[in-house]
Amino acid sequence: MNKIKVVVEALDALKLKDIIVYDMRERSPFFDFFVLSTATNTRQLQAAIRHLKNDLAAAKFDLPNVEGTHSNAWILMDAKEVVVNIFTEEERKFYNIEKMWLDVPTIAMDRL
Repeated sequence: MNKIKVVVEALDALKLKDIIVYDMRERSPFFDFFVLSTATNTRQLQAAIRHLKNDLAAAKFDLPNVEGTHSNAWILMDAKEVVVNIFTEEERKFYNIEKMWLDVPTIAMDRL
């Protein structure tokens, strides 16, 4: 199974909302996919860290670097070719990162 599929399936299994996968393969030399998702509360945000690490390890991928482990608002995971951002609803609205990527193609979850 490829890494982006492991990541998206883990987020979906945790019932994170508004998952968007941006296809950055033609845009960035640093990563292939940029993922945005929303946690409904801080408990779900913290659970996402554990589940993503466990699922990536189970699939034999390196563990991601995580920023914001003690944050109650925004987690950034760098899994090399996949960058994952998990926000609370308020933080996602505040930063509105989607605005930066309006011209970047997205990938439907069922196409991964």
